[in-house]
Amino acid sequence: MRSSPTETATAAIPIHRVHPPSLWKGLILAATMIVLVPSSQVSAEDKGVGWERKKMEVLPAGTKFIHANRDGVWGGSGQSGHKGEAIWMTSENDVNAARGYAGSSGKYFVIEAQKPLKLAVMDEQGNQVEPDELGAWATLAQRYGLDGVKTEYGSSYEVILFDRSKIAPVEERGFD
Repeated sequence: MRSSPTETATAAIPIHRVHPPSLWKGLILAATMIVLVPSSQVSAEDKGVGWERKKMEVLPAGTKFIHANRDGVWGGSGQSGHKGEAIWMTSENDVNAARGYAGSSGKYFVIEAQKPLKLAVMDEQGNQVEPDELGAWATLAQRYGLDGVKTEYGSSYEVILFDRSKIAPVEERGFD
């Protein structure tokens, strides 16, 4: 079956005749600028907390964590002495970290995400959010709709949530 003359003519037109070369150069330049704009607008605040790459991750509802604090109670102060809405938790597989946070309380909490958690992922493995950085992160959380920050440690991770509204303790355990 033969093609119609219109289809043949259209198929044979080189791409630069459909869109002039200057248009292609403009599109390539625009695409390059779109890629460069976010990194050029990284604020000093973003750089100061170790989150220049703007990597984010969403952990699903049902994700479990471990939390321990030296008071041994839900809402007690953590290793740093910080007490408030923010909470530091480790991945469910990192009981040894929880043991260190628990101090002499001898127990920890298994916590479950009740809703998905949108987290910033720190640029450098092991770079943590410290209590005195919460103010800077509050601004970023509002700007990007973040629930918290994730710090990766190879086979485990730590999450700090800015408030506890999307999590709940599901079990209290003692260390063996």
